[in-house]
Parts: sequence; structure tokens; C-alpha cells
Amino acid sequence: MTAIERRGWFIVACLFLVLLLVFGGGYNTVPVFVPALLRGFPAWSHQRVSILPSVLALSAGVSVLPVGWLLDRFEARVLMVIGCVTAGCGFLVASRADSFAPLLIAYLMLGCGIAAGTALPAAYVIANWFEARRGLAMGIAISGSTIGGMVMTLVAGYAIRHWGWRAAYLTVALPMIAVAAPLVAAAVRSRPPGRVKLNPRDAAAALDGYEVAEALRTRSFWMIAAANFCFAFSATGTAIYLVTHLEGVGYSQANAALAMSLIFGIAALGKILMGLLADRLMARRTLALDFLIQAGGIALVFQVARPAGIAAFVLIYGISIAAPLSLLPVLVAESMGLKRFGLIGGLEGLVQTFGAAVGPIVSGRIFDATRSYTFAFELFILINLIGALCAFSCEPFTPEPQAELRLARPATAPS
Repeated sequence: MTAIERRGWFIVACLFLVLLLVFGGGYNTVPVFVPALLRGFPAWSHQRVSILPSVLALSAGVSVLPVGWLLDRFEARVLMVIGCVTAGCGFLVASRADSFAPLLIAYLMLGCGIAAGTALPAAYVIANWFEARRGLAMGIAISGSTIGGMVMTLVAGYAIRHWGWRAAYLTVALPMIAVAAPLVAAAVRSRPPGRVKLNPRDAAAALDGYEVAEALRTRSFWMIAAANFCFAFSATGTAIYLVTHLEGVGYSQANAALAMSLIFGIAALGKILMGLLADRLMARRTLALDFLIQAGGIALVFQVARPAGIAAFVLIYGISIAAPLSLLPVLVAESMGLKRFGLIGGLEGLVQTFGAAVGPIVSGRIFDATRSYTFAFELFILINLIGALCAFSCEPFTPEPQAELRLARPATAPS
């Protein structure tokens, strides 16, 4: 293994920890905070509380477009440090909230911080550092978000039960600022040193891939966009209220949080396994398979009242629920190339945000109208089947001969 390869894997490890603390501690703890806020503010409806994760998703998605544009022009670590600090400050604001408006502001800040500090910048860095083992590297780094969900869900749940939801927000916020931000500043770089001896903007332009206008004219761009929507709509719509649903069918608060934690832990394994599979089958086939597995997993939610049912649900739903977070960036690189990976990834992420914003509202609205999540879960099964068709219909990017020749020229640079 060369020095560049060793440094690449070290960066993967650092990104794993950053996503564990910021994405896992921020986005993935929402299902634990939702029932806590419902108990803390009993006059609030499910639909009102569901606005918070929707605002989180919306702010993250709106932010991801300028973040993608900036990634093609500036060092990723600068954006990521700002993002980590912003996310942590968002939860600091939430810990002091005594009405709905400060919580809205807090979740807006959290969404902006997550967009700038986690998934898209991490995917951008990995796409530049890896080629042959890109799927595996992406899976390992992005699995930090779900391992973080597993760990930080337990941490937040423990803090809520013993000290209240305000202390839980503080417990999750401080590592974002004190650990994640300094780690990014010290370790993360956009691309290997010496590979492309240009400034960040010109280096991106020298890579192979579509310009944005060209990408917009391809079928694959729109199919990836549809797959992003299907994934986010279904994942957030099911996960945000999963703890509440489990409590509703008879599980204690602690056991419902434990089930959510186990799902996150299994989801981390799913990201790595699906990343390995993508290196062999291509991302489009692997993502289509994951959508099908997820549809089957959601179908098992109707059996969770039984021990065998909850075990099967946690395993199958968990293995598939978060894998698209690592597969979709690989699919963008596979179908669009790397030239405008940041901006194209931002555009795709904008669609994902819309799905993530709508999903919880639809679930909450269905529950308020029917006092049950049954119809919502059935809807999400159908959405996953549609997502499988969209993913499978994507096509790989074929570089032009001139581009291949241009990229081959700096052969003496370390790789």
C-alpha cells in the first residue's frame, strides 16, 4: 500500500467519525427527540412536531446546492469545519428553546450544518481519493452516520430519560464542535496531493465527466433524481415515527429506542456490504436490489408486535434503510463522472431533500387522519418498488477518448 493509499484510508476513518458525531448525532437522533418533545409539549400535534424534521431536511437540501457549487471551487475541509460548528450550535439553541420558533431556528441551523459538514463533502472527498475501491470506501465512511445513529440514539435516549431533552441536546451538540470540527481541519483534504497540480476549481474541470448542462440532458440524471426522492421520502417517512409506532404497539420507551439503535447498527453494516457489492455489480444494480430489500423490510413492520416479527423487521429493514446514502454518490460518479460531481451531487441532493421534507409530513398527516400508520407504510412499500426501477434504468458514463488521453498524461504523479 502506497503512502497516498494509506492517507486515503486514514481520511476515510476520520470521515467515519465526523459523520458519526454530526450526521448520526444530529439527523438520526430525531426519532428519539420527537416523542420527547411530544411529551414535553403535550398541546402540540404529531403534524406540528413533524415540521421539525421536515425543516431539517429542507434546510439541508436547500443548502446542499450551494455546498456542491462551493466544493468544486474550495477545499472541502473549510466547508466541513463550518458545517460541524453550525450543526453543534443548532442543538445548543434547541437546548434553550421554550417555544416552537426557537426549535425551528435550531433545526434550520442543524440542516445547514449537516449539509456543509457531512455526506456530500465526504462523498466528494472519497470520489477524488478512490477509484477501484470507491464503493467500499464510500460505504465505510458513510456508515459513520448510521453507527452514529446507533450510538447517539442510545446516548440521547439515556440523557432524555435521566436528565431531560434539554440536557440531551447539549450532550449531542458538544462533540460536534469540540471533536468533529478540529478533526476535519487537521486531516481532510479534497484530493491527493500532486495528483492534479491545479487550484481546486481548475482541478475539478480537468477531471472526466459531464458538465452540468450535459448532465441535465441525460436520462440517468433524472432517474438518479427520482431514486433520491424515493429513498428519502420512504426512509424519513418510516424512520421518524418508528419509535412512536413501536411504543404504540406496546413496547416501552427504552425498548423502542433500543430497536431504533439496533436498526442503525445493522444499517452501518448494510452500507459496507452494499458498497462492496457495488464494486462488483455496479451501483445501479446494487441500488435497485437495495430498494427491493427495503420494500420487503417495511412490509414486516406489520409483524413487529411479535418477537420473531420485530427481529426480522430490524434485520431486513436495517440492512437496507441507509445503504442508498453511500450508493447514490457512487451512482452519480458512475453515471455522471467527476468533473462537476459537487454541483451535480448538490442538484441530486436537492431532490432528496424534497423527499425527506415531505415524508414525515405525509406520515404525520396520515396518522392524524386515521390514527394509524398502516396506509403510510403501504405507500412507502410502493415508493421503494418505483425507486428500484429508476435505479436500474441508469446508464454508466462513457468517457470520450480525448478525455482519457488527457487524464493519462500526468502518469508520473502518485496515485
